Amino acid sequence: MKIKNIFPLIWSGLKLNFLQASWNFERLQNVGFLTAIHGLLTKTYGADRENLLRAVKRHMNFFNTHIFFASAVLGVMARLEEELPNVNPEQKDYDIENTKMGIMGPMAAIGDSLFWSGVKPFALLVGAGIIFISGCDIRTWFAAAAAALLVYNIPRVAIKYYLLFKSYYDYRELFVFIQKVKLQDVMKSIKLIGMGLLGGVMAGYLHTKGLTMIPSRVLDSLLLLVIFAVIVRAVNRKVSVSIIFAAVVIISIVMAYII
Repeated sequence: MKIKNIFPLIWSGLKLNFLQASWNFERLQNVGFLTAIHGLLTKTYGADRENLLRAVKRHMNFFNTHIFFASAVLGVMARLEEELPNVNPEQKDYDIENTKMGIMGPMAAIGDSLFWSGVKPFALLVGAGIIFISGCDIRTWFAAAAAALLVYNIPRVAIKYYLLFKSYYDYRELFVFIQKVKLQDVMKSIKLIGMGLLGGVMAGYLHTKGLTMIPSRVLDSLLLLVIFAVIVRAVNRKVSVSIIFAAVVIISIVMAYII
């Protein structure tokens, strides 16, 4: 039985928001994942209680991946539960468990790199930049918080549901799609944009306060050009963007005390 209606998938995706609501030391996120997929299992097996209980049991096994990329695992598992025959239950258990274990690791690695190291710091930087330039009144704080939440949650929701539908309706192409996207390049772009935004925030702050880094606008501009050239050369030499970012922050702090 195939789930042609998209609403059960959407509902399961919503329940994935509670993936971490019930952790345990032995199997980590398994209860949350079972809660999300249970409705799909019920639709798949219907009145076949024996196979439904067997499916519930196999999804009580170990589960741990990135919370926003868990939707890819959910889609693949729901589709395999439908397509794999029940003639040999032990073989079905083996195939589903192996597939799940093979997906969880890559999804966790990609999610951690993309969101915890990229999107989240970028969103916080946007919010901090608004406060830094506009002041610390209550309206600015609300605007900064709203901007940061939007920058963080729009890609989160878009990626989550795209992967959910992609993995369910076209799960064989899931890893091909991930390879084509080149998430490492996306990560590098996010970090470069973040550095540019940080520079823009500092420039905006200095301009609004009528300040310069050194007591000459000509030398000030030359210094910025030199810094920009050094950063570009470092990027061309494939120096880690994280190292460049950390160096810029440290140098900025040191110069704030020296100049």
